[in-house]
Amino acid sequence: MKIKTIIMPNSYRDSVFLMKLSGQARERGGAETVSAMMGTARNKDLFEASGLMTPEIRTANANDLVIAVRADADKLDTAAAVVVAMLDEAPEKRQDAAGVSAPRSIDGALAWDPKLNAAIISVAGDYARYEAARAVTNGMDVMLYSDNISIADELALKTMAFRKKLLVMGPDCGTAIINKTPLAFANRVRPGPVGIIGASGTGLQEVCCLLDRMGVGVSQAYGTGGRDLKDDIGGLTALTALERLADDPGTEIVAVIGKPPGNATRAKLLERCRRLGKKVFMHYMGASDYAAENKAGIETAGNLSDFSILLAKHVNPAAALDGKTGDHPLSAGLRPGFLHGVFGGGTLCQEAAEIAASRLAGEKFSNLKVGGFKHIAGRDKVEGHVFLDLGEDEFTVGRPHPMMAPELKMDRLVEALVNPRVAVALIDMVIGYGSNSDQANLVLRALEKAEQLSGGASRGKPVVASVCGAEGDAPSRSGQVAILEGGGVTVLASNAHAAMWAVRAARGV
Repeated sequence: MKIKTIIMPNSYRDSVFLMKLSGQARERGGAETVSAMMGTARNKDLFEASGLMTPEIRTANANDLVIAVRADADKLDTAAAVVVAMLDEAPEKRQDAAGVSAPRSIDGALAWDPKLNAAIISVAGDYARYEAARAVTNGMDVMLYSDNISIADELALKTMAFRKKLLVMGPDCGTAIINKTPLAFANRVRPGPVGIIGASGTGLQEVCCLLDRMGVGVSQAYGTGGRDLKDDIGGLTALTALERLADDPGTEIVAVIGKPPGNATRAKLLERCRRLGKKVFMHYMGASDYAAENKAGIETAGNLSDFSILLAKHVNPAAALDGKTGDHPLSAGLRPGFLHGVFGGGTLCQEAAEIAASRLAGEKFSNLKVGGFKHIAGRDKVEGHVFLDLGEDEFTVGRPHPMMAPELKMDRLVEALVNPRVAVALIDMVIGYGSNSDQANLVLRALEKAEQLSGGASRGKPVVASVCGAEGDAPSRSGQVAILEGGGVTVLASNAHAAMWAVRAARGV
């Protein structure tokens, strides 16, 4: 493998474009890895950690766009040419149908249309904090898709927004539905009376989609970013979102999901929920003590599936979740062994690992922090039960998120299937806006590859999946489920049910 470096001085592209660039260079140019980032000190550390550092990168400055291409020697020039061509074709001065150049900053956007009231920001972190501050200063809500924002900068942005009764959703916020408009990695679900605040992206999608399948719609779905409920931030976005939902005539009940908040933040949320005037439900991943919430009249549940059913039944007592549950019959003759879970959604990986933690004997490993699990880097080879979130930074340096480009996820699925000590493989599939549209067929091709590599030994090994999506998505959830089941994959009703069934398969009972 060789590395070629491309430096574009005093230039940047948004992260969505850079992810597309990386994917195209691999698909069309044959590159193994393409990493495209600004030349900041932190990003240079990421280049170093991923083995892509070159002398040219060391001398780049923070305003330079830096691209490192790694490929076999006979493919390197082709891959680099794909990158250069895409950069040359990139619309530096995008124009609308009338030939008017599109704005390239918040100030430019407001000059173009002073009535704009929201911004989605997807640029490198050093630029994102500035553009977010400009948006909030000008009275705009912000969906901050960008990551690499410091805690101090997040607090400053959210404090400014909180005082102006505005939202800063993020950083690293990947999904929201506002006034029936899906944003970023969202799903096309029906409108309805449930307002949701989510400090977890795929958790928010899972609840929206499970409700949709039970015939219950969503009024608003506000992402907050994963750190919002920490005491460092104090739930500022969640608190503003609660105010919005309290005043929203289309919202009848309110749901809050995320990891357990800090103690001070939890108290603030409870106090506000007591005075909300609407029924509130809460679910915190990994939490076991809801005494304070229950005392305040807030209903809770142990996983996202049960939580969604709880919400749906409050709207329609006859609501029920379709599909196979965790007690779906196992195939005859299953042998016990390791369970390997391969995920693109961090919340879904966390939930599945927590379900497995008390049900599986033996050593358990994850690149997430899960009680009862040993922490590993994603590249570590271990003997035991493994749950990997391939959306973590260690996997996405130089690669699109696995929801957009699931190839690495499929590679890990193949590794699990050809391992003779792995009894069952567990995967998630998140479809909808922004996600890869051919995920089900990619899974089936991975199964075929595993059979070839194992000489047929992997044939019949259980693969269990959940599909987080809605019928309104393209492709639809039912279409993806049909493809998977047609290829021998067991598809369960939800991520939680898939984890329960996979645990039983790994135990052989």
